[in-house]
Amino acid sequence: MGVSEQRLIQRLVPTLLRLRQTNFYRVIQRTLMLTFPFILIGTFSQIIQLTVLTKSGFFASVFHLAKWVPYYKYLHYPFDNLTNLTLDSVSIVAAYGAAKYAAKLQNRDEQLAGLTGAIALLLMAYQYTNQAQVGVFNALMLGTNGLTGALLVGGVTGLCFKWFGKAGDEPRSPHTAEILSRTFGSLLPMLITLLVALVVSLGLHWVVMATYSEENWTAFQKFATTSHSLWLTFGMAALTLFLEIIGLFGPYQQQLVANAPAMNTNLSYALSHHSAYNVPFPYTANTLYHAFGTFGGTGMLLALVIAIFINSNNHNYHVVARWGLLPALFNSNGPILTGLPVLYNPIYLIPFMVAPLVNMGIAAVAVALKWIPAVVYPVPIGTPGPLIAFIGTNGNLVAFLLGIVCLAVSVVIYLPFLHLAEAIADAAQAELAREGGPRHVEKS
Repeated sequence: MGVSEQRLIQRLVPTLLRLRQTNFYRVIQRTLMLTFPFILIGTFSQIIQLTVLTKSGFFASVFHLAKWVPYYKYLHYPFDNLTNLTLDSVSIVAAYGAAKYAAKLQNRDEQLAGLTGAIALLLMAYQYTNQAQVGVFNALMLGTNGLTGALLVGGVTGLCFKWFGKAGDEPRSPHTAEILSRTFGSLLPMLITLLVALVVSLGLHWVVMATYSEENWTAFQKFATTSHSLWLTFGMAALTLFLEIIGLFGPYQQQLVANAPAMNTNLSYALSHHSAYNVPFPYTANTLYHAFGTFGGTGMLLALVIAIFINSNNHNYHVVARWGLLPALFNSNGPILTGLPVLYNPIYLIPFMVAPLVNMGIAAVAVALKWIPAVVYPVPIGTPGPLIAFIGTNGNLVAFLLGIVCLAVSVVIYLPFLHLAEAIADAAQAELAREGGPRHVEKS
């Protein structure tokens, strides 16, 4: 660590330390810790589901599993269920946790607040139908893309308990009278929260029906992912990166569909000319962003995992990095986003956005100078990040080496911010030691 970097860290630590000591930050950090095990389990299930139990998955394609594994076509069902009940429902856990911790900080009934927050989110996510059948829930509000909304719901629930609930200590013994007293003291904020959630639910339903349709977002995403303009590709990548670190989803979050017009045109050119060096559309989401900017998922978080292994003394970071290494190799960033956490963390905002864009710039220059061909060939689902460019260029060794270079560059970009995060964690621990407090210190 250089002298200038140490001085900059010393200047930033007091400000960021004050931020992490606010109730708002503490609620977010604790809630993310609560969701971490569910996201971790769901991520491992999803990796098995996509790479092993999907015919076009990485391992299924390499080992031709569909041809010789008994009952192969049925094996994905339990993993589908496990993934759906963890990753696709994790926002319910987040709403519960945010409401629980917000109420606890105000000495209100944390259990009832948490349950109320979870039910309020379900009310908002409920989709009304004109048919006699039971309505369905909006998956975007309940899955990992709904974490920001869930935190807002939980925070508002906590405020309702603060304003309208009665303070009281947690009963030391489970006597019915004490529990009943706390329950009645929480009835008013529960009722207000659920009524507000019901009104918001009806409002969301009306807005969606009147001004929005899923086709609009799909059309925008298709426009973004099929663009072959260099500047638009970089712009959409930057938008995706920014939205992801604040818990939302952008146009490049999902992998590009295989039948996109630009991809088909590039592939047809490469097959007919036996070369991908002069394809018509060399600067697309597929050739730049997905091939060189998503090692470890959005934000190049595989680089952060490697940075932790080679230059971190924080035990908690190493534990999370060990558990998150395998998902990061298969481009799943959920465990690192919530385990360190990176999500909603201002420390990692710059490297999260800069590292992928720098890698895309390196790849764009390499393609322009004809050092590597464009990535045009189909890649199996779940292919490890560093292998995407290698397979997508039909085994071009220079593309593989360029991917390794991009990963190394990203590690260098993440290192100073990792040092800053560790300095803040150490400062918080030292402050608690001076105060003699036994509280747990959240990771930065």
